[in-house]
Amino acid sequence: MWFTELAAVENPGRDELHRFVDSVIDFLGFVLERRDYFAFLWEDDPELLPLAQDTYSGDVRETGASELHRAIPAIREGVLISHGLVGRPMRFKLSVLTSISDAWERVRGQFGIRDWFKRVVDAIDAILDSLIDAAGGIGGIIKEFKDALSALTKTV
Repeated sequence: MWFTELAAVENPGRDELHRFVDSVIDFLGFVLERRDYFAFLWEDDPELLPLAQDTYSGDVRETGASELHRAIPAIREGVLISHGLVGRPMRFKLSVLTSISDAWERVRGQFGIRDWFKRVVDAIDAILDSLIDAAGGIGGIIKEFKDALSALTKTV
C-alpha cells in the first residue's frame, strides 16, 4: 500500500529516499485519520489525539518532512552506501517494509492491528533511523513522533 511501488525499484537511490519520506508521512497520517482502527492509541487518554493531529500537521509533515527532503541531496554517496540507503540493501529493507505493511488488508478486520502497527513501525525504523543519521539528525521529529505513537501501543 504505502511502500509497494518503492520496493519494486531495482536500484533505489535518492529519488526513492524522497518517496520513502512521503510514504512514511502518508502512513502516519493514515494512522491518525483512521480512528476506527487505531482507537487503541487513544484509549487511555483521548485528549492526545487532537494534540497528535496538530503536531503531525504543523511539525512533522510541514517542518520535519520538508527539512529532510532538503537534506537528502546533500548526503554524500559514501554515507548513503554505508547506511544501506541505496541499491540492494535499500531494496531489501523496502521489500521487508512492504511485505509487512501490505498485510493491512488481512489484519484490519482482526485483532492483529496492534502487532501489525508495531511491526510496520519497526520496519520503518530500519530505514528512517539510518536516513536521519546520514542527514546529521535532520528530520528527527518524524522519528520521535512515530516513536511516541508506537509507545501508546499496549501489547495485549
